[in-house]
Amino acid sequence: MDEKRQITVVVGLIKNEKGKILLQKRVDPLIPDAHEKWEFPGGRIDFGESPVQALERECKEEIGCEITVLRLLPTVQSPIWTRTDNKSQQVFVLCYEAHIVNGTPHPLDKKVSEVGWFSKEEIQNMDTLLGIKDFISMSL
Repeated sequence: MDEKRQITVVVGLIKNEKGKILLQKRVDPLIPDAHEKWEFPGGRIDFGESPVQALERECKEEIGCEITVLRLLPTVQSPIWTRTDNKSQQVFVLCYEAHIVNGTPHPLDKKVSEVGWFSKEEIQNMDTLLGIKDFISMSL
């Protein structure tokens, strides 16, 4: 039987002083639509957490950085992913602009193979998760 579920995640569009955007490459063979795609740091909101608390926690866990959240972008993405185990999930994605206040980004989580800073122009030619380029076009 196919199982369906909805989850809410939060991601951070993090820029450095040169205007470059931080992306991480995802390792997630269970979800072919996400595997080896470039994405923003972030993840699921745990029970009892606010979206901002979740993003701060996820950035520490995934890339080893403390962040300050600046603002919520005025849109929500909601892709539906089919997993290799025949389960489907609809992911509601909230995106915040943020910047790093402490730490140098590096992969800490097994689902992150690499991180890097990229210009908007470079990102246009990258294989990103659905919605990443839309969020970037809405950022300041």
